[in-house]
Amino acid sequence: MAKRIPLTLFMLAFAMVFGCAPKHTETNAADTAEPASAAPTEEATEQPEDELVVIDTPAPTEVPTEEPTEEPTAEPTATPLVISMYKSRVNKLKILSAPDADSEVVAKVGFEDNVQVVGMDDSEYAMLLYNDEVCYCKASNIVPADEKLYGYLPFRSENKKDSKGNVVYEEDGVTPVKLTAELIDVRLVVPNIEIYQIFGTDKNFTGRVLYDRPVPVMQKATAQKLAVAARKFAEDGYTIKLYDCYRPKSVQFILYDIVQNSAYIANPYNSASNHNRAAAIDMTLIGPDGVELDFPTPMHTFTKRVYRASSDTWTEEQRKNVDYMTSVMLDSGFKLINTEWWHFSDTDYESFMVLDIDMKDIPMNTASHLGY
Repeated sequence: MAKRIPLTLFMLAFAMVFGCAPKHTETNAADTAEPASAAPTEEATEQPEDELVVIDTPAPTEVPTEEPTEEPTAEPTATPLVISMYKSRVNKLKILSAPDADSEVVAKVGFEDNVQVVGMDDSEYAMLLYNDEVCYCKASNIVPADEKLYGYLPFRSENKKDSKGNVVYEEDGVTPVKLTAELIDVRLVVPNIEIYQIFGTDKNFTGRVLYDRPVPVMQKATAQKLAVAARKFAEDGYTIKLYDCYRPKSVQFILYDIVQNSAYIANPYNSASNHNRAAAIDMTLIGPDGVELDFPTPMHTFTKRVYRASSDTWTEEQRKNVDYMTSVMLDSGFKLINTEWWHFSDTDYESFMVLDIDMKDIPMNTASHLGY
């Protein structure tokens, strides 16, 4: 910024420039004692003009513009893995090091154990994250963790044989008689059923758990008949409670060796139970209040009180309940036995195979996969 100039100096400079300086007064000669030739008057020395110095305001020093600092390019963020929880539907799920059946088996996962899936497509294998390593497994052997699994044994057949092992033929003497098996989870066919497989607990007369995986399966045709009975019961406000259905023949030996009475447990050494054919059910009923009805004895009580011929020892309520349950089951395609009030068999039991398949070896899958 320029210096401020004092006001007096400015006014003096203005007068000098524009001729406004004051005039000298003339002197009368008579008044002067000096001769005419007066000494020359010394000319007034002009005062030098003070120069008006205008100081230019210096231009502001430009602050050098900083070169923009280049931001370092951010490393691309890795896309987070989307992990979905699945579970094994097989007894031993092989975890593989590569999507190849011949690759190294890293581990084996048990039935219904969870695995972390990070890639699921239409290929034969699923990509897993196992112990922080990328691994693989057969995609068909896993299902979403929240899906329920149901048992299903696909259709199979065999020739019927007599006690000597000879093939039995139809009346034409040429066509072998065929026995079939197609087992379905009862819960898929009869959704309004209560399942309590007593041999899947230790609360049975053996005191042991005999079904490691108590899958309630029956012949598909038998289950469809049971569904008919269930609808009839439901109309009256009742629900079927299932205590036993398919029973492997190996378990039949265990039961018979304890009871040793074929009136209650069919002798597997010379015959088979319809439970071994997956064509029978041990059952009671639950009333509208959610309480099991009053029946003559607890399930699998082996005394003559369980005989139907002993109905005169039952209370009126017990007899009424047994008669009602029996009438509906007979009308739905089942037959009774006289030595157990709780047991009913499919009238077509003779057309089914005797099976000794451990329940844990019955294939398990989702309802949608099975068409339900």
